[in-house]
Amino acid sequence: MAAAGSDARATLAEPGRKMGNHKKRIAVVLAGAVAQGAFEAGAIRALVRADVEIVRIVAASSGALNGTVLAAGLRTRDAIAGAETLATLWRDHAEWNEVFHASLRDLLKRDGLSDQKRLLGLLREHVPPSQPDDPAPINLRLIVAALHGCTSSIGARPATTFESVRDFHTGDFATVEGLGGVFTAAVASSALPLVFAPVDLPGVGPCIDGGAVNNTPMKWALDGAIGAEVDAIVVVATSVEHRSDAADVTGFLPYVGHVVNMLIQERLYRDLRESEQLNAGLAALDDMVARGELSPAQREGVQRALGLAGRRVVDILTIRPLTQLPGTAFSGFFDASLRAEYLEAGYLRGLEVLGAAEREWRKAGQPDRAPAARSEEHGAPGEPRSAAASADDRAD
Repeated sequence: MAAAGSDARATLAEPGRKMGNHKKRIAVVLAGAVAQGAFEAGAIRALVRADVEIVRIVAASSGALNGTVLAAGLRTRDAIAGAETLATLWRDHAEWNEVFHASLRDLLKRDGLSDQKRLLGLLREHVPPSQPDDPAPINLRLIVAALHGCTSSIGARPATTFESVRDFHTGDFATVEGLGGVFTAAVASSALPLVFAPVDLPGVGPCIDGGAVNNTPMKWALDGAIGAEVDAIVVVATSVEHRSDAADVTGFLPYVGHVVNMLIQERLYRDLRESEQLNAGLAALDDMVARGELSPAQREGVQRALGLAGRRVVDILTIRPLTQLPGTAFSGFFDASLRAEYLEAGYLRGLEVLGAAEREWRKAGQPDRAPAARSEEHGAPGEPRSAAASADDRAD
């Protein structure tokens, strides 16, 4: 890994240098990882140094905490500083006694071992409200699992879903009140069942870890007006793509940690496979148009019939370790050196993946395409949102 990372350091573009007619517009998907979220933080350090424009962050579980800090940095147009703040939080403040806060009330209610007091304190200390002269547009989508469920539909029939998306935009980071809503959703999304107590969210009720319902929420990266202009999805996860060894399930913590990893891995496997299949289908339609077998209007009709109106081939990059990370999902809370190892591994792997992608993008060139019109503050008219998506997006 070190050798590949060293090569990548030399090839990753300097921030702000364009690779064609415009920067690649990126949606970042951050999966849950418990204490291995430090790997994600390392990958984010590499990502903010790449020649890309991050327009949307979709996150669940511990990825929601990472995504919140990243979004705040992007908003102030100082993403590198935000990424370094995130790395510092993981390196110096992710010890178990700075994260967990035993709550007698929650213990008596059997809701969990800890409340979110210390996590909220860390967020408030390191992510203050800001009023930059020219705030950058950013969309942060946090996935939570609503214990009481949310009303949705299957066809024309009402149905219950337990997945809820909390939508935040640039204006939500401007005030203490706005940030309070972001922070509450972030700690709700990372409220690992039985470890953390559920968190009440306005209009939704008690919520737990979003990873319980959708740990790799790729589908929320491409919908709506913002999603229509995304050129690539970068998925950051801590599981390896292909395991060649049997997992260690000896003992309680290794067993629980492996179950958590299974939940992460299986959903990610399915999402990535389906996304690759969708890209292949869309590419086949493009080829049929190029060969004259379909007109552009006919292709659009086919896509509408399949529920894919406006969709196009989107690059999918995955930043994942090449070998299984050491320790369990919880080990990092008790070992600062292990968290530092995760940070470095994520950074080097991010440099490697993004450096290779940038070289490919330069070879392919960029099409002349004006950015699609959008309203970052309130969402574009008609943009689909979940039944429980935040309805009080605040503008600057």
